[in-house]
Amino acid sequence: MNLEKLQSIRPLLLILAILGFLGVNGSFLYFSIIDKATYNAAMSNGLALVFIAEAFLLMFFFAFLMAKLGLKNPGWIFFIAMSIIGSMAFSVPLQLYLWSKPKAN
Repeated sequence: MNLEKLQSIRPLLLILAILGFLGVNGSFLYFSIIDKATYNAAMSNGLALVFIAEAFLLMFFFAFLMAKLGLKNPGWIFFIAMSIIGSMAFSVPLQLYLWSKPKAN
């Protein structure tokens, strides 16, 4: 797979990864630690749980595609770990950023 075309937007991918990590994780941590009533309401909301399930389904689907396409360094295990630690808004741009690094000659 030719990911060299992404080299021109590497800075944008890094910015998106940072924003995904801080924005999504910051919001999640705020609601889970400080505003527990909103967090508990979301966790008991069926629609919210559908979106959470969809995110996990897509995470495993993308990891499966990475494994089948032989995309390594970092691989599918790193992607799953970063998706759980951060979010898909963090892990997808981060993976693309890392894969698009220029090759050493």
